[in-house]
Amino acid sequence: MREKGEVIIITEEAIEIKGSLPRHEIVRKIVNTFIDTESQQRGKGVKFHYPVENLSSINRPLFIFRPGGLNKWNFDFKVEVPEELGLGRGSHGEIEVDLRNKKQENEQKFRKLLQAITEVYECSENDVDRLLEKYPDLQTSFQTGAKVEILLKVVKWMFIMEDIVYWNYQGRAMLYSALKEV
Repeated sequence: MREKGEVIIITEEAIEIKGSLPRHEIVRKIVNTFIDTESQQRGKGVKFHYPVENLSSINRPLFIFRPGGLNKWNFDFKVEVPEELGLGRGSHGEIEVDLRNKKQENEQKFRKLLQAITEVYECSENDVDRLLEKYPDLQTSFQTGAKVEILLKVVKWMFIMEDIVYWNYQGRAMLYSALKEV
């Protein structure tokens, strides 16, 4: 039996979203993963961590965790963005600042970065590592802020989170619109 206020963190199997899965299939896969893995170990004080991306530039995984907070008890999650990744705590505003700085540093390469973000947004390529192969010079195009690999992988999972939390509304479109306006 758990002590009052005790938190148990359970690290689950990795969740991979690759290729060109449509948005509704991505949501279905993530929600079904949550249902299948969490149905036997739930309750107050239980948190689940899922590795979702390998961050090869810093040799560690990117995690999402649930519940995501905000006093929501649905299928929400939060992308775990430690400050050493260069995106602050990973808020929308901090990502916008990072993109704005990259745009000021190199506007021509920023347009390529925005193309890569658009491909993730449109789900035409959900594998960021493949996108980085398609845009090989992006990794070295910016000296400011987060590494491009980290930025793209965090934004990918923020898009997915927005789709799940705001399924009947704009989902990822709201975040994407803000990023495009940078």
